[in-house]
Amino acid sequence: MICGRSVAEFLQEIEKFHGYLAPGLVLGGFMVDRALELIGPGVEADAIVETRYCLPDAVQLFTPCTYGNGWMKVVDWDKFALTLYDRHNLNGYRVWLDLTSTRSFPNLYNWYMQRVPKHDLPLEVLNQTIFEAGRSVLSSRAIRLTDLFQRSKKGPIAVCPRCGEAYPTRQGDRCRACQGNGYYAPR
Repeated sequence: MICGRSVAEFLQEIEKFHGYLAPGLVLGGFMVDRALELIGPGVEADAIVETRYCLPDAVQLFTPCTYGNGWMKVVDWDKFALTLYDRHNLNGYRVWLDLTSTRSFPNLYNWYMQRVPKHDLPLEVLNQTIFEAGRSVLSSRAIRLTDLFQRSKKGPIAVCPRCGEAYPTRQGDRCRACQGNGYYAPR
């Protein structure tokens, strides 16, 4: 069982959600499974994920924490690590891919360190290696949050005087797009 699912269910959910059996998501499932075991049942947990690649999908698939509900924060440190913590007392567990341990699984190490082109390491072989490695390539540590990533509240809303769209007033007297800080420009 991984994250309370049979191996077949686990893989089926990954493929349905991500579009294919992404190795980072498979590995992330093992990481979430370990973090859930460490934090224990009945804890109202939030999550912090330290990369934006694949691992956030594992957290969203196998915990109630999603980016959309604000229970998961992503910090773009590009470390394959996640933390589940009790949102009330800020104690939790950080789980990460231990590169020293991955050296015992050359396919995994070479894939993660990008030493092998993707087309030279078949997906089936890599995922089989991840299942062989399981939790043995993970490390964990009890932690306490020191920089609180609180769930953000929307706050007051106003109507932008320039475009007429609603926006959060914390952005200033106009929305970000009308201040010239948007990701788009009208054509």
